[in-house]
Amino acid sequence: MDMQVLRERAGLSRTEVAFRLAISETSVRNWEAGRTEPTMTPKKYLDALRLFKCTPEELAAASEKSINQRHKRKPGRPKRFPDSQLTQVNDSPVHS
Repeated sequence: MDMQVLRERAGLSRTEVAFRLAISETSVRNWEAGRTEPTMTPKKYLDALRLFKCTPEELAAASEKSINQRHKRKPGRPKRFPDSQLTQVNDSPVHS
């Protein structure tokens, strides 16, 4: 279960989550997209557990799954130059 599934299971919209936790809707969207992990004060953490009707383990697993799914969708930037075009750097010191 990822962050979006956790929110939907609780029957909440992104806007409702943002409002009830007093955070931006962008933060909620970033959690679900796996761009950021939830970082909260202890009070907000407890509020989130009540809001999502989940255990601490479920919240941690959902956050981790969202992050992992993002990395599967976006493997990273392609190399700028193929390996064959890279030149070897000479490690000898430069004398002036």
